[in-house]
Amino acid sequence: MMRISIGGDPAPRAIQRHVAKRAAVPLDPKRPSLRKLRAELTRRLVAFLDGRVPDIARQIGEQLIARRLRKAILPDDELSAIDAIVAGIDFAGWSILVGDIDELIADIVRDGTVHAFGQIGFGVEARKEIANVVNAHAVEYGRQRSAALVGMRVTATGAVIANPRAEWQITEGTRIFLRATVREAIEEGLSNDSIAARLRESYAFSKERAVLIARTETNMASNAGALESYKASGVVNAKEWLTAEDDKVEQECIDNADAGAIGLDATFPAGAKAPPQHPNCRCTILPVVDWTKVDNIPSELTE
Repeated sequence: MMRISIGGDPAPRAIQRHVAKRAAVPLDPKRPSLRKLRAELTRRLVAFLDGRVPDIARQIGEQLIARRLRKAILPDDELSAIDAIVAGIDFAGWSILVGDIDELIADIVRDGTVHAFGQIGFGVEARKEIANVVNAHAVEYGRQRSAALVGMRVTATGAVIANPRAEWQITEGTRIFLRATVREAIEEGLSNDSIAARLRESYAFSKERAVLIARTETNMASNAGALESYKASGVVNAKEWLTAEDDKVEQECIDNADAGAIGLDATFPAGAKAPPQHPNCRCTILPVVDWTKVDNIPSELTE
């Protein structure tokens, strides 16, 4: 059996087994094109989070003054003030992220699309009607996913409005992270500048968080593009979930992999239609291909 590698390292045993039965080779999460896009998304998210600090600090400071909570001591069982301040933070201004990363996320979807077609030996260049379909999907995905990330959605007219039910949004997660800084601001009587300094030192606005978000969103967009390619190709019958097969894999991802092949529109046991299942998920998706319908089978599957 041919041995393949990912990023110079031996491919996981699961990948080798899939090649052995002439299944498509999984998308390489370390492919140069995707790493470049992820790095750019990380850069923009770092700048975005840092740029939000002054406004969040101002909002916290204004609420402290309005509630006369400067240098107040709050017992652990009297935290309603913190809850109220955190709940009152307005993230409407975060909608500017949509116009900053929507096209970049669309490019990540397109990258997943192109490499997914390569997985199954499908020449998308020769079929413009399919290319048009997947490109339209990439554009719409980029608009809606960039909006959902900050608790918004884009309407048919292009307006960006609040969407409390948005999945994987970072705004609500930010509220949770803000609690510690709000308490410090209350107990120490921090000025707005001092609050801003504390925020920049916190995980909520850190580069580490930006990296985590970028990894997760890149995986999500790439697999979304791949799944759309499988549907458009006409040669993919089902999909499978592939984990990294090490001791870091979450049980929910193992459950998804154990489900085996399921329909392209079906949901895996843990609730996702494609990776990621959770933040920083390293899983990928595999197409179950009807090779009798494929004109150009990839060479690595025939050697």
